[in-house]
Amino acid sequence: MMNDWLFSIINGMANKLAIIDALMILSSKLIPYLYILILGWLYVKGFRQGNFKLRGESFATGVLLVLCLIGSFILGSMFYENRPFVDHQVNLIVSHAADASFPSDHAVGTMAIASGILFYHWSLGTKMVYGSILVGFSRVFVGNHYPGDILGAFILVWIITAVYNKTIRRGVVRAYKRLDKRLMGEYMRRFPRRQR
Repeated sequence: MMNDWLFSIINGMANKLAIIDALMILSSKLIPYLYILILGWLYVKGFRQGNFKLRGESFATGVLLVLCLIGSFILGSMFYENRPFVDHQVNLIVSHAADASFPSDHAVGTMAIASGILFYHWSLGTKMVYGSILVGFSRVFVGNHYPGDILGAFILVWIITAVYNKTIRRGVVRAYKRLDKRLMGEYMRRFPRRQR
């Protein structure tokens, strides 16, 4: 089976070079948290610069992330698959609970944030898409997922993102605007010197 064959090739690279193992472990564990921090930083930057578009689109990206994670949960419930290490002898260099393998939440989360940011910050979003692909590769490398789990995650995000951008994204930004007026007013009250 292609999925098993690709997994054996990628996961077979583990435990060969310590520096590569360390890079894959860091990519697998830390990049998802880094992406959340980047999204939060863009949102806060919108306040500091008095830029509503940056705040609104960052908020809309957060909504996209939640929708993609809900979609991932539903898809995983419909098509349950064991982790690779449950059914096979693998190079497991990052321990993980033996829960559902398909789709990869790490791949879903990072690609959702990357795709959302791509909508309004092309250069940063493009780099983050590449970073998400690295996360997906690393999840296979460390023995936590099959390649199909990663591909399924990316396809899920791309479909949800396309529908979201075409249908409700602008509505989400408009709905957020009411809350934003209160938040921006409070920000200006607390940091009056930063008014522009």
